[in-house]
Amino acid sequence: MKNKLLLMCLSMAYLLLACHHSRSTVRVENLTAKDILRRTVAASGGETWQQPQTLALKGNAIFTPFGKIDTSNRLKFDRYAMYRIFPSENKAAHQANGKVRFDAFYGDKSFFELKFDGKRSKMTLSDVAKPYAKHFNWSNNFGFGIIRFAESDSFRLEKLTNDQVEGIPCFVIQITDPKKMVTTFSIDQRSFFIRQVAFTTDVGYHHRVYSDFKRASNVSFVQPTRVRLYFDGMKWMDIQWTEFRVNEAIEAVIFD
Repeated sequence: MKNKLLLMCLSMAYLLLACHHSRSTVRVENLTAKDILRRTVAASGGETWQQPQTLALKGNAIFTPFGKIDTSNRLKFDRYAMYRIFPSENKAAHQANGKVRFDAFYGDKSFFELKFDGKRSKMTLSDVAKPYAKHFNWSNNFGFGIIRFAESDSFRLEKLTNDQVEGIPCFVIQITDPKKMVTTFSIDQRSFFIRQVAFTTDVGYHHRVYSDFKRASNVSFVQPTRVRLYFDGMKWMDIQWTEFRVNEAIEAVIFD
């Protein structure tokens, strides 16, 4: 009798779990591209993440152009940094906007210094960096930030077939901006963090994989602290951000 009762209880528990899973699956599958976008914004930090003022990132990186790992190509950037003042609007995903600066150093040597002051770009490349100059153009790198503006007028948002990033089930949404530039985002189905962004560039198909997410201590903002950059499926850079600051003042001279 006890065994029969136990079996009945286990069966009921299984049925309840199965029903719950079924309802959850239906809810997930019924999400529209706009639903996914809004959940992504909320999970990433809400209004602060969607309309940040500044972001400063510091860390290190491994540079492997065309995926090559021989000593004549592979470099370790002991210092890698980004400084960003965000724009109030953005209608072109793959054009420089706001203000931005990147610095890369290997040992005490500068690899590159890339700047955009809101009007003009300045690219200072070492002899080692010059062969890859095209890959550092803003049009081949800007793309992530467009998701913050995807509900604005004249944007088109489309849900594509689901996929996985590093074995993690993801929704895939595609954003077409008013300039007809297309950017694709893979969104974690559980956390709603952005796991991948992809778009076509002049130097090949570019995608980035994001992981190791951390929350800012001072504001509501989620930052991936590992970013891997690929062109045509080959890994070009593996960045580890060890420090990030959100909405703190950045001196204007940084971008001069």
